[in-house]
Amino acid sequence: MIYNLIKIAIFIYYNVILFIMNVDLLDRKIIYELGKDARISYKELAKKIGSKKEVVAYRISNLIKNKIIIKFVPVFSLTRLGIFSGKIYINLKGMKNKEAIERLIDNKDVAWVAESVGKWDLLLGFYYKNIIDFGEKKEKILFQLSKYIQDYDISFIEEGFVFNREYLIEKGREVRKEFIFGGISTNEKLEEVDYKIINLIKNNGRFEYLDIAKKLSIDARTVLSRIRYLKEKGILQGFTTFIDLDKIGYGFYKILIFLSSPEFAHKNKVLTLLRSNPNVIHIIKSVSSWDLEAEMEYENIGKVYDFINKLKNEFPDVIKKVELVSVKNERKLDFFPEKMV
Repeated sequence: MIYNLIKIAIFIYYNVILFIMNVDLLDRKIIYELGKDARISYKELAKKIGSKKEVVAYRISNLIKNKIIIKFVPVFSLTRLGIFSGKIYINLKGMKNKEAIERLIDNKDVAWVAESVGKWDLLLGFYYKNIIDFGEKKEKILFQLSKYIQDYDISFIEEGFVFNREYLIEKGREVRKEFIFGGISTNEKLEEVDYKIINLIKNNGRFEYLDIAKKLSIDARTVLSRIRYLKEKGILQGFTTFIDLDKIGYGFYKILIFLSSPEFAHKNKVLTLLRSNPNVIHIIKSVSSWDLEAEMEYENIGKVYDFINKLKNEFPDVIKKVELVSVKNERKLDFFPEKMV
């Protein structure tokens, strides 16, 4: 019995390794460019990476077929619309309840559901318009999980930054491109057609203008004009790509950084180091018991510990402590709230 289990484990291991190895440098370059701009044409992408249009089209098709690329998505700065982001990090009693997690995934108020290992067991995110709205949604979510919760913490997102995956390719030390979500609320007003367009493109970053126009019975030039307006107002920051990290041999890790000093200059020094790390893909300024969150993608947890040690060594008087969470299963992630569309 044990011998058979070992054979199965070896078989799975080598097949996983072979699968990862099949994502070669050309695939990595394609994923990288699609992360910067998911709407880039095959022709332009081929030119950027020194390949041919037909090869690029074939490779992207395979990456989608093998579910390495999960979807192409727009990145929205929701505070421009008076919409804010909050999170609840939960430590559960005993084993995770699959039925409860499935209900959270189906809950239209919940935008992010991730199972994790470390400080917290379950990570949830949702959008809200004001503190009353936040309180009502928080209470509903906690009530739904009440019998499973050991303890929890709440985090408000002050400002966040989305970076591309520079670790996939060799890059110079130029400034990293970043999308911004959160920040100052400007309460931009949208027309009804804008919300209809957003609803159709929020999970389809490589949409065709004609398809959207047909679905809404409007002119394609109107769709183009409204998309341009969303970009000009900073509501639509750009388009990026979701991938299955396991299939390229990487893990998803989150670190919570507690600062000894709240001084702006000290926080900025830490932010500068986080920004310079090509494996850091999200940075979040938090209003919570911690000050900063960094989400990163590494081949193994040892490299995460190396980076944590680097942070502590460079800022011994600024960083009080760092807590690590390994995100094992991201079950849901929506960049735009379904119920507010």
